[in-house]
Amino acid sequence: MTLELHCLGAVTILTLMLRVPWMVDKVRVRGLGKVTGYPSDSEPLSGWGHRAWIAHEDAVHNLVVFAALVLVLHAAGESSAWTRGAALVYCIARLVHAVVYLAAIPRVKTIAFLTGFFAQLVLAWQLVLLVWL
Repeated sequence: MTLELHCLGAVTILTLMLRVPWMVDKVRVRGLGKVTGYPSDSEPLSGWGHRAWIAHEDAVHNLVVFAALVLVLHAAGESSAWTRGAALVYCIARLVHAVVYLAAIPRVKTIAFLTGFFAQLVLAWQLVLLVWL
């Protein structure tokens, strides 16, 4: 298995695990009865739980793009120092983003997000080069 696919697997597991904190907070704040039912109104999550929810949502949105790029490049047989490096940078950036988002560390989350985004741009550029050159 290529490094790009390893990174995709790691980021997918991270995204899955990011769901756990906000689910736990939801049960803690609202109670199991409301969480398992369909209440018309619910208490808001705690600040930490809300950040966990947003971190998970952001991870899901970014995973879609990353996964598509990695899988298309893999299907095309494209693995280079650029794609391996970008996948590894993306993986690390997403881990940092999740941790600092949950810890409410400003600025670092934005740097981590932008680092992951630029890693996706590198993968997209590699795909453009493969298709059009």
